[in-house]
Amino acid sequence: MSIPLATDTLFRSFFELAPDLMCIMSADGRFEQVSHAVEAMGYQADDLVSLPLLELVHPDDRAETGAGLAEVARGTPLVGYENRCRCKDGSHRWLSWNARFVPTGRIFAVARDVTEAKRAEASLQALQEANQFLDAIVENIPNMVFVKDADRLAFVRFNRAGEALLGVPRAELFGKNDYDFFPAEEAAFFQTKDRETLNAGQLVEIPEEPIQTARGMRLLRTKKVPILDRAGTPRYLLGISEDITEYKVGEEARARLASIVTHSTDAIIGRTLEGKITSWNRSAERMFGYGAEEMLGQPVSVLFPERLAQEEQLITDKCRRGERMEPYETVRRCRDGREIEVSVATSPVLDSSGRTIGVSKIVRDITELKRTQRQLVRAKEATEAANRELDAFSHSVAHDLRAPLRSIDGFSHAVLEDYGHLLDAQGHKYLGFVREAAQTMAQLIDDMLILSRVTRSELQRETIDLSELARNTLERLRQGEFERQVDTVIEEGLVADGDARLLTIAFNNLLGNAWKFTSKRARALIEFGSTSSAGAVSYFVRDNGAGFDMDYADKLFRVFERLHTVSEFEGTGVGLATVQRVIARHGGRVWAEGRVDAGATFYFTLGDRE
Repeated sequence: MSIPLATDTLFRSFFELAPDLMCIMSADGRFEQVSHAVEAMGYQADDLVSLPLLELVHPDDRAETGAGLAEVARGTPLVGYENRCRCKDGSHRWLSWNARFVPTGRIFAVARDVTEAKRAEASLQALQEANQFLDAIVENIPNMVFVKDADRLAFVRFNRAGEALLGVPRAELFGKNDYDFFPAEEAAFFQTKDRETLNAGQLVEIPEEPIQTARGMRLLRTKKVPILDRAGTPRYLLGISEDITEYKVGEEARARLASIVTHSTDAIIGRTLEGKITSWNRSAERMFGYGAEEMLGQPVSVLFPERLAQEEQLITDKCRRGERMEPYETVRRCRDGREIEVSVATSPVLDSSGRTIGVSKIVRDITELKRTQRQLVRAKEATEAANRELDAFSHSVAHDLRAPLRSIDGFSHAVLEDYGHLLDAQGHKYLGFVREAAQTMAQLIDDMLILSRVTRSELQRETIDLSELARNTLERLRQGEFERQVDTVIEEGLVADGDARLLTIAFNNLLGNAWKFTSKRARALIEFGSTSSAGAVSYFVRDNGAGFDMDYADKLFRVFERLHTVSEFEGTGVGLATVQRVIARHGGRVWAEGRVDAGATFYFTLGDRE
């Protein structure tokens, strides 16, 4: 039963027709009169008369609401206070209260239903939180993320990774399109792909997209998808680009490595620490006769002769300890039972943390190499034995030849001294020929012995002052013929690696020839120097002597070949052959240039110490 508040018809009409819930409560918070707006909560106005307000309030809000009513009863107005009140069906709605205590001892209150506003506020807060969460995700994605509007394809969103990749601040990107930052051809490519994606209305992936960035030209893998409105019209274009430049470089490197492994002439085998084979290339198939499908997963010990069964365990133990493993030579067994000699290079296979997880082997078949080495050792031993015999023979022959030559020369000289008065001029001439032939033969024996030693002697390289060597050689030649007028020019500071004994022989022959073949010049000139071409140094001996015809230059360095008669210039025809062998022993070469009666130049090089 309602309790009349007033008889004023206008006030009652306002009380009943107001859209907000209006009520009059006693000082202790009991309803005395309630407007019809309460029907929105499922109640009739009379249902609440005499009912305490706190019985409708949500349990979690009662204490705070009770305190608020007490403040109102003490004269403090309540403005905009919100709580949850129970509907008749048991649900709760949010109400915003304004209340004031009046002198009649009652509380006048107006409550507005703000449930939908609270829901909208909650939705807005949830949306804001979701946006913040999305922003955090987008900002921390390591790949470039961008959003363009569908009309101009201008940038409206860009994340931190994209900003770093392009090297352009986001503030300079927003509102601009690709033509503002990229070459026209590149920008046109991007725009065309974007339009195709918008028209397709679905995800499009571009596997490789070159783009000019602050870090130079980069290769991106890009996914683009249109963002549609409710009507299905594209409004934005979302793109995510991953920088795959290093990946592609690594992929190409892996492909090259795989190709090297596949086509290597050496067997390349991978195995676990337990000895199970994990990789087996084509050369391993050819070398051992097993196919990859047969060997993968099999123990590597099938390749070991029984006497070497423990060898692999020692290698594994070294790999586990991280010890350096030098290549070593050993023996392996093939499918057909043959044993082959091999060189094995072993290295540990590490995981990303540096832990040893396996072993890699490069195996080279050296069976033929070892056979050849053994043959070379035997050949060397045989050659050394033959050289020793040849040395003994050479010395014996030289001794046996020199003795009768000395006798011939000596007795011919005795005949001339003791019986020369009995001989006519022709007899003297003939005996002179005999002595000259004996002396020439003795010189030839000496030259041949020198040539033999040059060919067989071991090279002992050291740093040699070639300028000083040339100076000393010319000085010895000058001591034998003081009366000759010979000008010499020696380039200073010429130093090279070589065998001092052998180079002395070469210089004696080269400078001796220059001295000999300038003997008919009133003013002779002999030079020693160097020339350089393409960084390579050549040395030369030049003279202004008799020279030679270049048509016969190929004969100069042959034994016993002479381009001048003995009557013109003495000699045995062995000197330049000896020079050629000395230079060849040093890894160099020798050649000559000349013109008849216009001098000659002999060039030579000396190879590296190795």
